[in-house]
Amino acid sequence: MSLRRVMVLFLIPAASLLAQVVNNTVTATASQSSTAAQPDEAVFSVAVASVGVGTSLDQVVAAVSGLGITAANLVQISNAQGAIIFSPTPPQSSPAPALPLNWIFQLVVPFSKLKDNTGALAALQKSISQNNSGLTLSFTLSGTRVSGQQAPNCNLADLVSQARAQAQDIAGASGFKAGAIVGLTSATSAAVPICSLTVRFALGAMFGQPEPIITITATRTNAIQPDEVLIGLTVQSRTTSGLDDIIGALTAAGISGTNFTSVYTTNIYPPTNNPQTALVWSFTLTAPLAKLSSALSQVLSAQQTISANKSGLTLAFYVEGMQVSQQLSQSQPCSQAALLADAQAQAKRAATAAGVSAGAILSMSEGISGAAGLQLVPAYQPVPANLVVGNFGYTSFATSNVFTTPQPTCSLTIQFQLM
Repeated sequence: MSLRRVMVLFLIPAASLLAQVVNNTVTATASQSSTAAQPDEAVFSVAVASVGVGTSLDQVVAAVSGLGITAANLVQISNAQGAIIFSPTPPQSSPAPALPLNWIFQLVVPFSKLKDNTGALAALQKSISQNNSGLTLSFTLSGTRVSGQQAPNCNLADLVSQARAQAQDIAGASGFKAGAIVGLTSATSAAVPICSLTVRFALGAMFGQPEPIITITATRTNAIQPDEVLIGLTVQSRTTSGLDDIIGALTAAGISGTNFTSVYTTNIYPPTNNPQTALVWSFTLTAPLAKLSSALSQVLSAQQTISANKSGLTLAFYVEGMQVSQQLSQSQPCSQAALLADAQAQAKRAATAAGVSAGAILSMSEGISGAAGLQLVPAYQPVPANLVVGNFGYTSFATSNVFTTPQPTCSLTIQFQLM
């Protein structure tokens, strides 16, 4: 081994994390902020509040269809004002409260239509509360965004120059020179601008080096409409109760297929008695969006049944959010043709910037990340006395923003021959 080669290996640990020397090559990564495109669309959050379990998605959509809103615009369902519904004790003492639900839609409009849409929303907000539909509407201008027609402007030629400068700093310290480009790695996303490029340069002789390739990872979000609703259940019990006891009580009341999530102790402060310790058991129940009304009716019925049994149990529930079912996600895969086209276009841009060209496809591999349902985790606060009737009431969630349900993300990594 020559003295020069020894020096290269010795210098590797001190090299920048953005550049490294391996197999007679030096690799460097350069990145930059993309040239920011000007926002050209306004994003409205439109919430339709309904009372009772009989309201369906079709009815809510019909009420706002004049705005151009469809079921595909639905991004979340939650309890209106973060309400958690507790059952009365005994059930005959007072009727159970009507269940308030917020159906939250996202409406995206061009800036040129901002004034018109704001006026239309205000008019509908007024009329919908006057037509005895049981619905109320509220809306906020939640932000702006850049339309998909404006692609991020990344200066790939500048990234190649930056990468070569970094590589030369490493190679030059040991008397080498960053030579020909023998590898390019980049990524492209239809949703998030990516301005990063990894370049591999040859050091010295070209023999014994890996095959020159261009590696591109293309990513797209698979916009699938969520088809399931998550209902959070909490059961309050004596400290002597076990998980089997709680699941048995839920099953006997007509609720099955729940997913147990946690249990913790809490203190109860009756008006006249000493504080008591109880257990709070948390579950998640998944229901099809199309059958949300019947699922909530079933939970309300179970609430009354459990209360009437005088078992010392109290059932409360709230709507957590939505998710895409595994079956739907698998039945509507991402477009591989679109991902391939994205990768080919990015490979061509990167190769042109580096003064090389992208040849035949050498390999392809895909990846899918499933969408997890959005779960709003409440921070429990004492129920205000003026809202308590029997043993039910309302408590606030520690959430101030409306989040859209995560969508499955698909990716395709393709290796092209570098020519």
